[in-house]
Amino acid sequence: MSSLTNKIYKAGGYCRLSVVENEDKEESVSITNQKKCIEEFAKNNHIELYDFYIDDGFSGGNFDRPGFKRLIHDIECGIINCVITKDTSRLGRDFIETGNYIYKYFPEHDVRYIAILDNFDTENPNETDDIIPFKTVVNDMYLKDTSRKIKSVRHGLMNKGFYVGSSVPYGYKRSEEDNRKFVIDEYAASIVKKIFKMKLDGMTDNMIAKELTNEGILPPNIYKERKMNKTVTSNLWKASSVKTILKNEVYIGTLIQGKYERVSLKSKKKRLLPKSRWIIKKNNHEPIIDKEVFEKVNKGFKESKSDIRVRKYDYLLKGLVMCADCKKNMLVRRCKSQSKKTKDEVYAIYCCRTYASYRNGVCSMHYYREDDLNKLVLDEIKKYFIKYSNDSMLREKYKEILSNSNLLEETKTELDLSQKKLKDIDKAISELYKDKTIGLITSLEFVSIKNDFAKDKQQLENKISELKVILCNLKDNLLDEKTKNQMIKNFLMIKNPTKQMIETLVHKITIDENKNVRIYFKFHLDGDT
Repeated sequence: MSSLTNKIYKAGGYCRLSVVENEDKEESVSITNQKKCIEEFAKNNHIELYDFYIDDGFSGGNFDRPGFKRLIHDIECGIINCVITKDTSRLGRDFIETGNYIYKYFPEHDVRYIAILDNFDTENPNETDDIIPFKTVVNDMYLKDTSRKIKSVRHGLMNKGFYVGSSVPYGYKRSEEDNRKFVIDEYAASIVKKIFKMKLDGMTDNMIAKELTNEGILPPNIYKERKMNKTVTSNLWKASSVKTILKNEVYIGTLIQGKYERVSLKSKKKRLLPKSRWIIKKNNHEPIIDKEVFEKVNKGFKESKSDIRVRKYDYLLKGLVMCADCKKNMLVRRCKSQSKKTKDEVYAIYCCRTYASYRNGVCSMHYYREDDLNKLVLDEIKKYFIKYSNDSMLREKYKEILSNSNLLEETKTELDLSQKKLKDIDKAISELYKDKTIGLITSLEFVSIKNDFAKDKQQLENKISELKVILCNLKDNLLDEKTKNQMIKNFLMIKNPTKQMIETLVHKITIDENKNVRIYFKFHLDGDT
C-alpha cells in the first residue's frame, strides 16, 4: 500500500504551437511560455520532469506529430508515467481523439494526465472533470473555425489570381516582386515549347519522353529539386509527365485552382470537385504556348479512348514476375507471331518495364514468353514440393526458416528503408518550418507543402504498419508446419492451380538478361530455383 500511495512520477512535458497561433503573436501560448508553466508546476508538486516533447508548427486537428509520437513511444517503453500540458488544447483540438487519450489511453497505460490551467488531474479528480469534455468540444469548434478562415483566405487569394500552391508549374518560376505570382523560366519554357512542337510533329508521349532523356534534359521534379528519394529512373522523363504538360492550361495563361477539397476536416483524403466549382482565372499570367497550338494538340486527347482501359486478361503470374536487374515488375505485352507456320498467332510475353519505357541503357531487354513461363514455374514448384513433401524432411527444413528465408530478410530490409524515409520526411518538415520562420516561404506555402509531406508520411506509416504485420505473420506462419504441409498437398492435387493459390505460395519470380528464372517461395526450401 505504501508504494501505491507514494508513487513516483516521471513526467513528460508536452508543448504544441500551430502556425496560425504563432502568426497571431499569442505569447501566452508560445512554446517558451508553455515550458516555463510546466517546469514551475512540476517543481512545486515534486514531480520529476524527464523531458519536453515539442511540436512547433503543428495543428491540433490530428495526432500525426513527431513530438507526440515520441511521447507515446516513451509511454509504451515505460520511460514516463505522467503527461503534463499547459491546457487540454495543447494536447489536441479534435474532441474525439483528445477524449480518447484522456479517458481511455492514459488510464489503460497507468499514465497520470495533468492540464494545468484547466485544473485537471486524473490523480486528483474534482468538479472540473465534468467540464473537460465540453472544453474539448470548444477546442474542436476553434479548430473548425480556424480551418474555415484559412480556406476563406486561400479562396480569396485564388479569386484574385494569386497562386497558393507549394511549387510552380514547370516552365515558370516565382516572381521576385510577389512570390504569389509567377513569371516565365526561359530555359524550362523552351523545353515546354519543344514538347508541344514534337507532339505536333506526330511524336507519341513515349517518343517525346525518350528524346528528352537522350538529350540529357532533366525532368521537372529533378530540375526543381523536388524529388527526395532518387532512383535509377529519376533522371528519365516519363510519358505521364509529358502528357501532364501537354494538357495543362497554365501554359496558355489560365490558372486553375481549387479542383480538390478534403472529404472532411479530419480526413486527409481529397475528392475532385465538379468543374463549376473550380477557380479559373483566364489571362492570369504570360502564356508560353499559343492558344491555337494548345487546342490543336489537345484535340487528339479529347478524341482518344486510350485513357479508358478495359482489363481483358488476368495472367497467372502477373504481379509476381520481376526484372532481376532493375528490380521493377515486368510488363505483359501481347505480340503477333511473324512465323509463316503460326502466322497471326497472338501470344503474351513478360518484358522489362524499365527497358520498355526508356531504352536508355538503364536496363536491357529481358523477356520471357508467358505460356512458357507458366509451365516452367508450375513444373518447378511441383518438382520441389514432391521432393520435400516428406513430413520428416519438411520438419527439418522449417527449423531453418528464420535464418534462411529470403522473404523474411527482404521484408526486414524494406521495413528499415521505409522507416529511414519516414525520418527523412520528419527532418524535411522541420527544415520547412525554419524556412517559414526566416521568411523564405509564406505561411500559406508552408501549410500547403506540409500537407503534401503529411500525405507522403501517412502513406509511409501505412506501409510500415503493413510490413510489421507481414513480418509478424511470416514469423508465425513460416513455422506452422501443418499449414505448409496442407498447402503443398492442395497444390499437388490440383491440375490447374489458381492465381490466388500461386500468390499464397510464391513471393516473387525474377528473370535476368539470360532468361534465368529464380522462384522465391513464401517459405524456405533448400535449393530454391
